[in-house]
Amino acid sequence: MKRSVLGMLVFAALAPCGWAMAQEAQPLDESQLLRQADDSARNGNADAAVQLYQSAIIYMPGDPVPYQHLAELYVRAGRLELARQYFSLALDVQPAYAPALEGLALLDLATGDRAGAMAQHEVLLRACGVNCPETAQVEKALNTAAASPAPKSP
Repeated sequence: MKRSVLGMLVFAALAPCGWAMAQEAQPLDESQLLRQADDSARNGNADAAVQLYQSAIIYMPGDPVPYQHLAELYVRAGRLELARQYFSLALDVQPAYAPALEGLALLDLATGDRAGAMAQHEVLLRACGVNCPETAQVEKALNTAAASPAPKSP
């Protein structure tokens, strides 16, 4: 019952923002919020996506997925400190959450912190193993970065 009431409150809060749903108020679930947020992000409506991801966080604070999706949105927007905060929040919720570990590792690598990326890679190896897709992505990025020539000083 608590979820239904919260879902209707979230719906009422988002309805003025143009959030498309059926005419009658229906209880929302997190998957609906995430789908709508993902659709908004794909359609270039970052403000709506942020609101919907944050609503999903409020609705289910113990699920790392909306934190991770919001972090990825912030990475694409170039807001790297916010991205780092939300990846870290996902890990606060679920310490071995592979997508957030991957996100932090790739963020570390992108910002020049190879040691940080390698540390995240080690955590990923312990958390999900060598056959985990997130581990493979980080290994690939680390190998690509190692193969790239270092930038020359002017």
